[in-house]
Parts: sequence; structure tokens; C-alpha cells
Amino acid sequence: MSRIKPKPNVEVCGDCGASDATWASVNKGILLCTQCCSVHRSLGRHISQVKSLIKTTWNTNQLNMVTTLNNNGANNIWEHALLENGSKLLKKKPGPRDPLSVKHEYIKAKHQQCLYAFRENYEDGLLSVENELGKQLHASVRTPNLETSFRLLALGADSNYFHDEKGSTPLHVAVKSDQKLQVELLLVYGADPNCPDNQGRTPLDYAKQFNNKELTSRLIESQYEVTDTLSHYLSMRKPDHSTGVRFLIPSSGFKSNTASLVKLQKLPNHVFEELVMDVYDEVDRRQTEAIWLSCADTTDLNAVPFLPVDNTLSSTRNQGRQKLARFSTPELKTLVYDILVDTQRRQNSEKSSIIQLKESSEVDDSDDPLYDSVAEDEDYAVPVCKDEEPASNKDSIISIESINKTNQVLEQLTKQLRNSDNTITDLRSEVAKLRQCVKALQNENFELKSRLSQKAPAFINGDSGFDSLEYLGENNITDASKSNGKISIDEVDLRQKKLHQRPTSMYETREGINKVSNWHVLKAQLKQNENVRNTSPGLYASPYDRETVLQCTEQITRSIQQLCNSIQEPEKEECVTNAEKVKVAIGKLAATLSKESEGEKIKLMMEVVNRLQPECLNLQLARLKNDNKAVDVHFSNIRDIALSLARFTKEFVTKYSSNQ
Repeated sequence: MSRIKPKPNVEVCGDCGASDATWASVNKGILLCTQCCSVHRSLGRHISQVKSLIKTTWNTNQLNMVTTLNNNGANNIWEHALLENGSKLLKKKPGPRDPLSVKHEYIKAKHQQCLYAFRENYEDGLLSVENELGKQLHASVRTPNLETSFRLLALGADSNYFHDEKGSTPLHVAVKSDQKLQVELLLVYGADPNCPDNQGRTPLDYAKQFNNKELTSRLIESQYEVTDTLSHYLSMRKPDHSTGVRFLIPSSGFKSNTASLVKLQKLPNHVFEELVMDVYDEVDRRQTEAIWLSCADTTDLNAVPFLPVDNTLSSTRNQGRQKLARFSTPELKTLVYDILVDTQRRQNSEKSSIIQLKESSEVDDSDDPLYDSVAEDEDYAVPVCKDEEPASNKDSIISIESINKTNQVLEQLTKQLRNSDNTITDLRSEVAKLRQCVKALQNENFELKSRLSQKAPAFINGDSGFDSLEYLGENNITDASKSNGKISIDEVDLRQKKLHQRPTSMYETREGINKVSNWHVLKAQLKQNENVRNTSPGLYASPYDRETVLQCTEQITRSIQQLCNSIQEPEKEECVTNAEKVKVAIGKLAATLSKESEGEKIKLMMEVVNRLQPECLNLQLARLKNDNKAVDVHFSNIRDIALSLARFTKEFVTKYSSNQ
């Protein structure tokens, strides 16, 4: 029988592991001890929504939702980096006996900064990421798998995401599937129960259609959660929504402040909503504070004297939120009373305006159609020209004049749009032409490079490629190293430095030119050095020469390997550079070996390597032109050249290694 693994203790604090977890964070899905809960309260309700497990009245489904998330390891999402990187980083997690300052730093990094949370890497843009997360959430809420939906919401999925193909939001799907815990999770993360689908029906409409009384009651309560909390703060009672009562305003014990009520009535709806949310947060803070102070183990902990700063809000609004803490209890209750009164007035006015719009939109078949009616004078800002005109003609004159003016404005706007469209079209054509010019210049540049690389070196004075001093002076170090004699590398570098050195001014000569009066003298000296060096063949060279040969062959082999790797991506121009390195390495080998014994092989290697760089340039040019056939041809040519050079190099390695 297999051994059953013991379940981890889930009834512990998710941040420090303490066993006395009497609080919970609703939106984080974890349980908390008293000390860690004090830190969560200092972060603010926008970061963590804490509730007491013992002294707070819970909705049954909401409590089951939090318990399910905690039992199924929702805390692993917030500590993903710690668990993924092993036990070393787990030392960062504080223990139950650690000081409060250590717990504060850890909880702030974990929940406010989300340093250890699970994050997926997406290569696409932010919009596509949100769409992907929203689609996954839309599919997940139809199942009882609550952890998957919670992980998607933690990653940033929108709880009100509207699926274009399905024509609904995740809350619609959860209500249709009767997933009560999924509904609670979506409501915690801000799902709107009044959001319509493509048929104009809300999640509440579907709950009523399926005769799901529990979900219907919960969705109605979520709509009036703010006003219910404010009513409970005043009278310790909430309205009974099952009887159709939406607001519960105490009839006695409170008196409205006329001045404040007038100011509230003058506020726009969006400003009034912000004020209501700030007062709601302050009421929630005071109610939680009252429960907090009633616990015996919170006497030594710091209280939260005002609403914490929310970085998503402006500094002015944060200051106003903190000033609410200065209100005494009677003053705050008077403000809450005025808010409830004005909220009821605003909602009734909205309902009456909607009813009026519906009544005005209704059309009687016996009357004339709506489109035949003539607009009133108040709808137009055109004065009447003559008082003696008949009243029946005034309306028609005004309407004709207004129509003419409107047509003139539309004609002007149409002309401006046409001109702007023509300008955009011209600019686009110019940009296309410039792109073609740039592309043509790039092609010409690569063609010129390939022609220059394919041009054969010209030898002067009847000298061969190995003995020509002119060839040595006109080309780079690798071309100078073509001589079959044993020319030292330092000598070639020195001459190249002198040949390419510029005078410091127009009155100064190049350094070192006067030291060599004639090129033929230098040529004679070099030939004399070659005769001296050629007295000892390569097979019986000194150990120093053999070591130099083996170093050169090793450099050739390494350069060929780099070339083979670089031809896979020739557009980066690394293959041309590596081809040049191969040529330099073979030139060094040619300068080291004996002319009499190895001259033929070196000459063959130089002839082969001279074809390498042009092939690399042609490969780049073919890749730019998207000529796949030419790419394959040049690729195979480079591979054959590299194979031939590798065979020559292997012969030298075998020959000089066996004579050590």
C-alpha cells in the first residue's frame, strides 16, 4: 500500500505560519494572524481586504470561497518565486516569533510590490495579453476549479472582460453555470452585475430567469453593498431587498445638515461617487478598528489612525481621504445620513428620467410619425428676422437657414478631410520611394563589396605573389604573408603601420620613410633572410618552429569553426569577418613554413582561401535579395572551401606533431 502524504496545515497564517489565524484577506485568499493582519490594514483596503473570522458576519458563499482558496494553496501564487528557487529563498519568509518589523518588510514586498508572485512571460503586447487572460477566465468560471480563476485574476485578468465571440462577461457564464463560489470571486475583484451581454441581458436577469433565488439575492446585495454598509453604520440594520426596499434611512435620531446637503446636490455624479467610496472606506476602517480593539491580542499593536495612501489616486484625494479621520462619530454619521438622502434622490431622478424617455419614445399609430414632426424654435439659436411674417413661415425659414449652415459646415469639413487624405497619400508614396532608394543603395553597396573582394591582386615588376614587395605594401597583413619565405609577423606589422601612418601635418614626412631609401634594397634584404631561413627544411625545423606551426594550425581550425557557425546567419556580416580571420591565420602559417618543402601546399591553400571572402559576400547579397537558390549555392561553396582548408591543416598537424 502506498503511504498517504499528510496534508499541510492550512489553518495557519499565510505570511508567517502562526497557528492562531483569526483573520482573513478576502482578495488574497489567505488566512492571517493578528500581527500580520495589522500590517495588511496599514497597506490599505485597495491592497488587502481584511475581515475577522470570529467577530464579523460573513456571507456563506464568500466564506466558503476564501476557505477553498486557502485550502487549495492560493498562497503559493503570492510566494511562487520563493518556492520555485528552492529552500534558500524560503529563509526570507518570517516565522511566528520574528519581530513585527521583519514581518512588515516581507508582507509589503509580497502583497504590495508582488515581488514573489507568479508571473508569466508573454512575447505579445499588453492588449493581446489581456485578451488571452480574459478568454481563459471566461472559460474557467464555468467549472468549479476556483484556483485557476484566482490565478488568472492575480495575473491581471479583467473580471468584466467582454468576450466578443461569446458576447458575454465571465459573470454571465458563472451565473448560467450556477457556480456560486466563482460568482463570489468575480464580485470580490469588481465584476459588475449590471453589465449587459450582446442580447442586452445582465447576469441578474439570467439569475431571475433560472429562478435561482440565492444568486438573485446575492447579486442584488452586491449592487447595494455601499449603501447597505452605510445604513448598517447608522442604524445597525440593512434594508430587506426581498421586499423591494433598496434604501434604509433612519427616520429619527439624525438630522440633515442643510449646508452640506446643498453642496452634495451640486456635485456631479462622478465626483459624488468618489466621495461616497471614500466615506465607505472610512466607515469600513472604523468598523474594523472597533473589532480590532475588542481583541485581547491587539493591545500592543499599532492602530491605523486614518486611511492609508492609495498610489492610484491623486494626492489631493488622498489628503481628503485622510481628513475624514478628523470627523467625530456624530459628524461622520451626519455626513453618511446626507449621502444616503442624496443617493436616494439621485436614483429616483434617474428612474423618472428613464421613464420619461420611454414614454416620449412611444409612438401612437393614429398620430403622425415622429420623423414628420417639426423641431421647436428653442432647438435652434437662429433669431427671427421679421416680426410681420406669418408664424407658420417662421419655423420653416429658421429650419431652412439652420440646414443651410449645417450643410456649409459639413462641406468645409469634407474638403478638409479630403485634403488631409491626399496629403497622407502623398507622404506614404514618398516614404515608399525612399525605402526603395535605401534598399537599392544597400544592394549596390554589397555588389561593390563583392566586386572588390573578387578582384585579383596585381603584381608589379614581374614578381610572383609570394615575393612581390608591392603586393606586400598595397594589401593587408594576410596578403603580405603570402610570400613563401619565412617573414616574421612583427616585421609585416611594422611595415603596415609605417605604410598607413599619416603625417601629423602637411609639412612633415611619414615616420620611417627616410630610413629605407629604396624598395629594391628592402627586397634584397628580405630575400637574403629567406635564403638563410630556407637552409633548414620544415621537417627538421627547430622545436620553436614546430610549436609555431601547431599554434597557427590551431588558429586556422578555430577560425574555420567560427566561420561554419556564422554562415547560418550571414546577414549579421560575421561570416565575412570570420573569413578574413581564416585568411590571416593561413597567412601566418605561410610565413612560418619553409618555402622549398611546403611551398606547393601553401600556394594551394592561398588559392582556395582567396575564394572564401567573395563567397561570403555573395551569400549576404543573396540573403538580402531572398534568392534561396543562390543562398544554397554559396552556402555549399563555403562549406566545400572550409572542408578543403581543414584537410590541408590536418596534414600539417599530423606531419609536425609526429616529428616532435
